[in-house]
Amino acid sequence: MFQRLGEQGSYRVASSRYPLAEVDPLRPTLPGGSGDAAGLARALEAALPLAVTPEAQLTTLERFGGFVAAVDAAGAEVGGVSWFDQARLRVALEACGDEVLVLRADVSGIQEFIYRAESSRALRSLRARSFYLELLAVHALRHLLRLCGVSRANVAYVGGGGFQLYLPGRFAAQVRAFAQSFDDWLWDAHQGGLGFSVASVIVSPAEARSGTGFQRDLSAELGRQKARRRAGRLSAVFGGVSSPVLRQRQEESLSDALIEFGGLLPRASHIEVREAGKADGSGWVTVGDRAYRPLRASPGEPLPPERLALNSLTDVDAFPMFTGNYVTRVRDVPPPLRNVDADQGEGPHSVASHEQLVDLALGQPRLALFRCDADNMGTYFAGGIPGHSAARHATLSRLMSLFFQGYVNAICAQRDPLLPGVPQAARSAAEGHGRYLNIIYSGGDDAVVVGAWNEVLTFAVDLRRAYRAFTGGNDRLGLSGGAFMAKAKYPLRRMADLAHEAEVLAKQVEENGKVVKDGFVPFLTTDGPGRDPSAAVRWNVFAALDGAGGGMDRTLDLLAAFLTLSGPGSGPDGVELNVKRAFLWKLQAFAQRDGDAWRLPLLHYALARATPPAEQLPAWQALQRTLLRRDTWPHLGHVLGFLHLARPTAQERMD
Repeated sequence: MFQRLGEQGSYRVASSRYPLAEVDPLRPTLPGGSGDAAGLARALEAALPLAVTPEAQLTTLERFGGFVAAVDAAGAEVGGVSWFDQARLRVALEACGDEVLVLRADVSGIQEFIYRAESSRALRSLRARSFYLELLAVHALRHLLRLCGVSRANVAYVGGGGFQLYLPGRFAAQVRAFAQSFDDWLWDAHQGGLGFSVASVIVSPAEARSGTGFQRDLSAELGRQKARRRAGRLSAVFGGVSSPVLRQRQEESLSDALIEFGGLLPRASHIEVREAGKADGSGWVTVGDRAYRPLRASPGEPLPPERLALNSLTDVDAFPMFTGNYVTRVRDVPPPLRNVDADQGEGPHSVASHEQLVDLALGQPRLALFRCDADNMGTYFAGGIPGHSAARHATLSRLMSLFFQGYVNAICAQRDPLLPGVPQAARSAAEGHGRYLNIIYSGGDDAVVVGAWNEVLTFAVDLRRAYRAFTGGNDRLGLSGGAFMAKAKYPLRRMADLAHEAEVLAKQVEENGKVVKDGFVPFLTTDGPGRDPSAAVRWNVFAALDGAGGGMDRTLDLLAAFLTLSGPGSGPDGVELNVKRAFLWKLQAFAQRDGDAWRLPLLHYALARATPPAEQLPAWQALQRTLLRRDTWPHLGHVLGFLHLARPTAQERMD
């Protein structure tokens, strides 16, 4: 699907393909692997008799046919389209009749809702707040499907707080009425902070199948709708008496509900759905006429009749919902920092706090918030796909959701360090636990995570490597992102704003005088210049994206050379090199004097004054030779930034 994106002309069949395999949102499937066609066919034959309803059959076909290539009437492969999406789009458009209402919807106010909440309750409900936004979109989508009497086959995509549907044109008035009523509900429930924006167009089935023309129009119209979503509501804002006490009570009530909800979410297999008036007990959140609560199903236990299946296609009678829901639980934290019983059940305090995550950081106790976004995807979705069609659009959307709402959990759960020489805190023995970080949000084509600074840095590198593998090594498909680092008490909304500035800076990376994006800002701190172009580098300059390293042309390669001088006191609490810290400060001064005539003499002076131990003389001499190479100098700033953060700071931890 991805290998030909960015090319001109008609689509050519890609050379790198996904293997014929079952679609599992928690187990990444990458192009180039081996598959088992016969085994997949047998599994499909065994599963189909268990799928009684059309919705169940659709889920079964997605599970076993999501990576099967589509073919045309002559039996030739259709490049970039899966058989599943080809089949479901045909069914969807047939169900629409002669007029197809193409609807694109989006929940507005996401950033404000997640990051601007001030109370301590809001911070504790952070992951649940972002999941709640995903739930709003799924709630509206399912209601529209029921309203129009169509199935999930009519969903072009869902993710990132929005969705696109193909609906029968005769329901246009009812769809508009629901969109207005849901927006009204959001306005009342969230004091205007959240909204439901909708753009739509009626086209013929042939136009819908082609997928061209109207996609850009829909994107532009949705942008206009979001920009004026408060239009006509000025009287509601200024016409009556506003009570800040009432607003605070509403916010605290929602935060309390989301804390209970979020405590159940990490280990949940389903979301139970009931009518709003029939929800009893704790852990429920209400959206319109429905109430939702996380549920972990036990084998043999009866399931509620209406439910969402999280990150799974095996429960064919549930509506599948992919979500990045990886978090560090308190029980995953090592005992000295846990301060709770290891047998503690799931509940409002089961997710590790920022303070606990910071205490697990390497060296300096710092928290990092990382934001990233796939480059140029908006252009492709708006009609820039070679040989654009509705089926190709649906395949691209589904696979992007699979990566950012499913595979991201597996990347978080990895346990490997950034480099073999970088120590890390002990891992929990719990199944599925990996890095000490929490997903705040992941969906559409972007992700936000927070955690111990070194864990977030390792995740960022592995996410970029996984995205490159997932997209068939296409150099046109970058992933720009930036990390902001601060102490645990630093205001989260300010961290998010500064990480966004870092992400914007990463998208301005240049190569040969041309903006190429695919950048990374790894070490933006409160002391760092937020608009310094040198803070951003291209990913392939920072790390080897294909796993091939060993030279000195990347930042991590130079860092590995420094780590050969690690002292015996290095460990999970920090890395101490067997050179004086004054040597590192001299190197820092050298790195900052680009273009200065005294730059090279300063480097020679720093090397001459360093006194490494005799037993590490060969490693030291190799590092000396490396530092005298001009091609390593651009990497020094980021390497020294890492070494500064990784330095042991026992006193600060005691404070």
